[in-house]
Amino acid sequence: MKNSIQESRRNFLATGIKGTAILGAGALFGGAAILPLQSLAQSSSDAEYRNKIAAIGTTSLQTSKLALTKASNPMVKMFAKFEAAEQEAMGGILKDMGTTVPSPKPADAELLPMLQRLNGKAFDKAYISGQIKGHQNLKMAVTAYHNATADINAKHITSLALATINEHIELTQDLLKRLG
Repeated sequence: MKNSIQESRRNFLATGIKGTAILGAGALFGGAAILPLQSLAQSSSDAEYRNKIAAIGTTSLQTSKLALTKASNPMVKMFAKFEAAEQEAMGGILKDMGTTVPSPKPADAELLPMLQRLNGKAFDKAYISGQIKGHQNLKMAVTAYHNATADINAKHITSLALATINEHIELTQDLLKRLG
């Protein structure tokens, strides 16, 4: 029952995020039809926040794609599926905003090769631990962007993102406990 509720909630959140992103991306990130916001997308400090968020998302996407093939626990595999889809959508939005997706930071870049060497329960635990750390870092980056921007649309999108990030932190912490 809990799995179907979580899956329904995730589907609802994913649909809501995609709809919000589609409706708000142009207004939030300087779509061509909304000239007053073009300066926001071109702001160097805005770009710095987006680059940091994109780098964290890249690590999450890469490791989640790997987990789709290597995870042994069905719940870990399901989380990886949702996370990969979410990060692909967010990466597309960031690219539409003109963000050059940077390489992961060195500490994050070490996670993928380490996960490639693991299998079974060891892989599952290391992947979920990496997701916890990554989501905590993402929460800090999105919170900083939320606090720094004066744009109301950016505040709305980051508020929605923070709600999802907090949910992911709780889900992954619970999942890690279940993996023992």
